[in-house]
Amino acid sequence: MPHKFTSLRHSLEKLQEAEYFLAGVVERNGLEFQFHLNAFLSACRSTTFVLQKSMKTVPNFAQWYQEEQKNMKTDLAMGFFLELRNISQHEGPVGYVGEGRLGSDRWTYRFAGNREAVPEVLLGADIAWSCAQHLLKLANLLSIFLEKFEFSSCPANAISSEGMAVLGYSLEDVEAALGLPIGYLNVAPEILIEEKLRYIRKEFEPLDVTTLARMSKGIFHSNGTQLEFLETIGRGLVDDVAQSLEKRLDAKHPRDAFIEAIAKRIDGQDK
Repeated sequence: MPHKFTSLRHSLEKLQEAEYFLAGVVERNGLEFQFHLNAFLSACRSTTFVLQKSMKTVPNFAQWYQEEQKNMKTDLAMGFFLELRNISQHEGPVGYVGEGRLGSDRWTYRFAGNREAVPEVLLGADIAWSCAQHLLKLANLLSIFLEKFEFSSCPANAISSEGMAVLGYSLEDVEAALGLPIGYLNVAPEILIEEKLRYIRKEFEPLDVTTLARMSKGIFHSNGTQLEFLETIGRGLVDDVAQSLEKRLDAKHPRDAFIEAIAKRIDGQDK
């Protein structure tokens, strides 16, 4: 069978899709915030799904990804986001609370009241910031793959003498990938294979490594403008409400949690 060239392109596109919806999580309020959060969770999960599907034929990928999965499973925040995605896709919106920011049209939100308790690292953190941290981890996962499997990440990288040696493909495989007649690249035998590959490489769209490098640094954009995330310290009323909901995940109504948070603050002032 002809060699199958693989690309990280579609996984990266899913990552960019998640970045697009992250902007909505940052910039939108109310129901639109919920819509973008749901879409963000779905796009993030699809990033790893597409990676596994598109790279299943790559030698040593299964072993490498198995180790990465072990690392991800020990990351409580990543496990929490996986659970949120499952809730969002199969049950309805995830649980959260929010409050308006004084003097601003932006709201700040906290995860609260889901089956899984909010990991300590995300307690008191704005949801948009938490989402950005999750997206950063996924971007780093793709970057690690790119570094380890350079020639399987992009056909434009693979079409070279070094790529041919590592992947073990032939000129006939390149012809099949481009839909060229068999023997098309065997003409002009005086032309070195490297020279032929250099010309044919132009037919393959290179991977957008610049975007991946940017996202791997935690820099996320909306229409070319860098997204800014709210600095929170976990001491607002929204944090008290979230904390109240987290104490009794299966019993407390959000209204009761709000009243309890208000009462706590009033009691604190009296003292």
